[in-house]
Amino acid sequence: MALSAGIHGIGRSRRRYVTALSWLIASVVALASLPAPTAAQTSDWAAPPTVYILEAGHTSDRLFLDTWRTHRDLLGNPITEELEVKTGLPNAPELKQTVQYYEHVAIAYLAEQPPGEQVWALPLGKEAFDRDKVRERRDFVTKGTCEAGTADTCVLFPETGHSLRGDAKEFWEVNGGERLIGQPLTEALPLDGFIVQYFDRAVLRWKTGREISPRPLGKETAERLKLNTKRVPQPDGVPIYSEVLFIPPPAPIEVAVESNYWLDFGPGPQQGGSKEVVVSISAQSLWAYEDGQLATMSLISSGTGNVPETATPLGYYTVLTKFDVQTMEGTISDEYYLVEDVPYVMYFDNLGNALHGTYWHSNFGTPMSHGCVNLPVDIAAFLFDWAPVGTAVSVIA
Repeated sequence: MALSAGIHGIGRSRRRYVTALSWLIASVVALASLPAPTAAQTSDWAAPPTVYILEAGHTSDRLFLDTWRTHRDLLGNPITEELEVKTGLPNAPELKQTVQYYEHVAIAYLAEQPPGEQVWALPLGKEAFDRDKVRERRDFVTKGTCEAGTADTCVLFPETGHSLRGDAKEFWEVNGGERLIGQPLTEALPLDGFIVQYFDRAVLRWKTGREISPRPLGKETAERLKLNTKRVPQPDGVPIYSEVLFIPPPAPIEVAVESNYWLDFGPGPQQGGSKEVVVSISAQSLWAYEDGQLATMSLISSGTGNVPETATPLGYYTVLTKFDVQTMEGTISDEYYLVEDVPYVMYFDNLGNALHGTYWHSNFGTPMSHGCVNLPVDIAAFLFDWAPVGTAVSVIA
């Protein structure tokens, strides 16, 4: 049952419900009579081009999204939406280009660059270097050297006369190098309680025994320029970011119709990981796997799909939140519903869809819900205790 108007009465005392033996017998008979489902084809699958990053309150799109996913430690989360501004980058200093500010850097889309080199960071590191020289009244001009035989651990940049070594060198190499961090403008030096090294496009800093943490130049610059960093609502049709969105669905599984393998073992884990719940809409069935082995199985009732809001969404999710009991209330297509004391609720998306126990019907094997996955109460109780937050949930055709 999906919530559309909110949740009320959360946190009532936990209850246990008893499932009648007659229902169990009917369930076994119904399960044995189900045909093997046809697995969804992968040819039409595509990862979303844009996502909404919930903790940031901003979107990330296409090449910027690819860059963020690959170099998240460097960028941090987005703090603005995309802007059209003059970047001052030397390839086209007078052109307005698409820019987005992230916590630590700001990145620009340069359409004229070859594929793979179209996202560059703005020179926020050079700007910070020039400001800090004045503030600190230091010229930071000490040049660098690399000793003989240290080519694997030290590199000297002839253009700036500075070296890069150790953990900073490794961080630079795996996080976009010159495109996103730039060449070093100083050697590593003590400043503000950190060891700091300035680059064209970023500033890296660290302490003994602690990992490198980029200075939040994106935040500093956005504040100085008075950019709009307020959270935006999740756009229609744009999913909330989860790395699961970028995992292609598995190839179709060929199962002979006369075999009970599908019903006995199910389609198998879809996402990997130690624990996973797999729901098949066509089979109206659920399987729970632990380390690839079947832990339990059951008939279910998915969404009726009479309107889009009552369809159980296909996709790859995780258990986000759990409540031992809730009262669910809302309106879908002008139909008001109120179901008190829904037991063993486990939400797997941010649209209100959940796995939960169902005491108000025993018609499992038939779509009955507003979008949630209805479960027999004993199965729901088992899953509630068995599946921690973060457990993979796969909903397949």
